[in-house]
Amino acid sequence: MTPYRWTAALALACSCLSAAPLVAQRSPAAGATARAAPRPPTCRVDGTWELASVSVDGKERALSGYQQRKILTGGHFMWLGQAARRDTILRRTVADSLRATTVLGGSGSYTVSGSAYTERLDYFYDPNGIGQTVPATCRVNGEYWYHSFTTPFDSLSAPADKRQHIVEVWRRVP
Repeated sequence: MTPYRWTAALALACSCLSAAPLVAQRSPAAGATARAAPRPPTCRVDGTWELASVSVDGKERALSGYQQRKILTGGHFMWLGQAARRDTILRRTVADSLRATTVLGGSGSYTVSGSAYTERLDYFYDPNGIGQTVPATCRVNGEYWYHSFTTPFDSLSAPADKRQHIVEVWRRVP
């Protein structure tokens, strides 16, 4: 055997021996047939998203030209929303001026574990939302993210007839 092949054979044998205790630790005991349940895949939401649709209590809501973008990275998120074509809104009333100049938004941190998605609001257009935690479910299918939650965010404190189930569908922005 050439010195190169001998060295390679020895290295392979040593690596198998050093891995043997690890394999033995992970192997089920003799006669054991139970296996741990596989962990659900984590919902991968990092990136930039654009609101595609919203339904409230199962009824589709028209976006009516309203636009939203949400950016998630490194455990932090930020979203902004505005009326589309704000430059064409005639400012005849105070309400018109508000629609033309208002940009809504929020920011904070988020965590994802399996299909459980949670946001903590550090900045929010409504001061009552600041500091709130928003539990939700999360599913990404191709370029779409299905974000489902209940309002008010603390649904246990609200009577059943005051709760709304919201499903936002976001499309990934390339």
